[in-house]
Amino acid sequence: MNDEQVGFNLDDLRKLCKSYIDYTRTYMDRKQVRRINKQRSTLDNFVFQFSSEVVDFSSQYGSDISISYTASNVTGRPSKFPNYGDFPQSYVMRSYGPWRDLAPSRKCPIMPQNAGRIRSEDYIILSFEIPVVPLVISIFETFTPGSVVRISGKVVDLPDTMAWRLLWEGLPQNCNGLRHSRLFAPKLNYIKELVKEICIEFNHSQLDYYTELDAVSMGGILKYPESGELDIISIPMVTHTSLGYVYDNNEEQDQEILSDIRVPSMASNIPMSTSLDPFLKLIKNIEELENEWRKEPDVDYTLRLPNESLMQIFSYLDLKSLRLCMRVCKRFNNICTDGYFYRELNLKPYWCSFSYSMLISLEPYCNQMTKLDLSWCGITKGILSTAFNLFIKKCGTNLTHLRLDCCGFVNDTTLIAINLFCKYIKELSLRSCTSIDFELICPPQKFPEMERIDFYRTNITTDCLHFYITCMPKLKHINLGSCKRIDCMDHIAYTLSSSNKQLVSVDFWKSYTLSQTGLRFLTALKQLEEIDLGWCLGLSIPGDSLLDLVKSCPKLKKIIVVSLRGVSDRDLLAFADYCPLLEQIDLVGLRAITVDACSKFLQKCKNLKLMDVNFCENIKEGDVQVWRLKYPNVCIQFTTSDHSNVYHY
Repeated sequence: MNDEQVGFNLDDLRKLCKSYIDYTRTYMDRKQVRRINKQRSTLDNFVFQFSSEVVDFSSQYGSDISISYTASNVTGRPSKFPNYGDFPQSYVMRSYGPWRDLAPSRKCPIMPQNAGRIRSEDYIILSFEIPVVPLVISIFETFTPGSVVRISGKVVDLPDTMAWRLLWEGLPQNCNGLRHSRLFAPKLNYIKELVKEICIEFNHSQLDYYTELDAVSMGGILKYPESGELDIISIPMVTHTSLGYVYDNNEEQDQEILSDIRVPSMASNIPMSTSLDPFLKLIKNIEELENEWRKEPDVDYTLRLPNESLMQIFSYLDLKSLRLCMRVCKRFNNICTDGYFYRELNLKPYWCSFSYSMLISLEPYCNQMTKLDLSWCGITKGILSTAFNLFIKKCGTNLTHLRLDCCGFVNDTTLIAINLFCKYIKELSLRSCTSIDFELICPPQKFPEMERIDFYRTNITTDCLHFYITCMPKLKHINLGSCKRIDCMDHIAYTLSSSNKQLVSVDFWKSYTLSQTGLRFLTALKQLEEIDLGWCLGLSIPGDSLLDLVKSCPKLKKIIVVSLRGVSDRDLLAFADYCPLLEQIDLVGLRAITVDACSKFLQKCKNLKLMDVNFCENIKEGDVQVWRLKYPNVCIQFTTSDHSNVYHY
């Protein structure tokens, strides 16, 4: 049946009916708004508060023994907002842009299809003094805004595995043209439960520099109305005044918004009906006509596909979709339960509901599992270390990659279980696992296949780390950033140079006990491609150790020497002369390097992609502009030290 047989154009009629319905609903909504406006609450029970405590976080630019750039700075009232710039009193995370994924230390993705459209890289969990039904959450961004991608609220008096509610999510924003602070207050999904803690997730891929947060506030009501309807048309927004930050109900603005509601002029010529049923029925009849017109034989084409083809199709599905396919039919169930689909598991996106039961439900299919990512899954406290250890015993025999970042259930018994049952482990990530008492499991068993290990922000000691390093003869990547209990990093550097000569990357970020002596030991690492010496203040004294290192490591592609005041023009030019493959260099805060040395460096480094000269006192705005024109393929980061001007690539 076609349009000629029906006698009119189906699409035009459907559009006409829907237009009438939209006009009628607009008229009805306007009346409804006026009715609610008369009954609106005076917001006597509205509470506005700033975060009072940091419950947990994934990373920070600062260290646990300092206050600069640490997570604790985001609590309380704003100290710098609305000023824009780089401030040590703010909260800063460890990465920005695509550079981490372009470095030699980059990690391989695990089950990437499970990450979803919005991928989170960092998080912070904040607590507030008074539980409220959240109506507005404001994030005070003082530098390079745009990385917030998700906000969740934890309902009080519920088990952690069932307590988290999604309040907002969105793609990371490219705000690189924004040169002023931003108060980010997205429209929330309204819930009826009281919330005391919120989790903010970040994705830094669109940023051209580190994002900085000054404060986070939450406004809400103490009790949801018994009527079940929230009699609030607009949420009062935060206002910056000389007396501080207050919420302003701004009723006049609300009335202006209401006055802007207009019914289209052509609607006045259409009689207003009290019922839309005839038109809805007409649209249904039109759809039935279209279905009859386009009706085809009922054929299940999947029956004609071999199992191998279906397995290839299903391999692109995320875990939730795969589990749903199991319910379609017996054939799909048999295919979707094949261990082939569970060789790699990434449960990080499901951290908010992760529990022991979720892990047990997957256990029958994990006999071939080789890679497992449970990062952040300890937030909900839904599993104990003993239960996880049993899972490792049953399903960890073939594991080669295990990521347990920020998992509070990981303790010394977990590492013992990994030692015993994961004989082929190649990667172990323990970032921010602060519950491990390494001294209880020292010395550990050997990890003959280990290639990557991450101890960032753990409590590992010098003696324990020495044993671990000597037990990993194939180690290529190690992260020792912010390990505050290592009292002699020089000893660790010596152990690495003697036991792990094939090392590719090493991270000493904020290792205050690394000295010139330790750096000289690293000259034995001829395969080194990446080294992070940021804030290793023991290296600030001028010397030849850094020069000796770059002479001995010609494969270096990434070097971070943030705030090493002893680095001079001689060292910078040595990087260019002896490291022809260099791609990324971070020179933040170096006072001794000059414009001439930087110009020669840029001219010699043909593969350079990133150079950060922020807060280098001898570098001026005009110099950077000339470099950017001359070397358009190099991202040159620059900020003046007085915070008055910000320039980015």
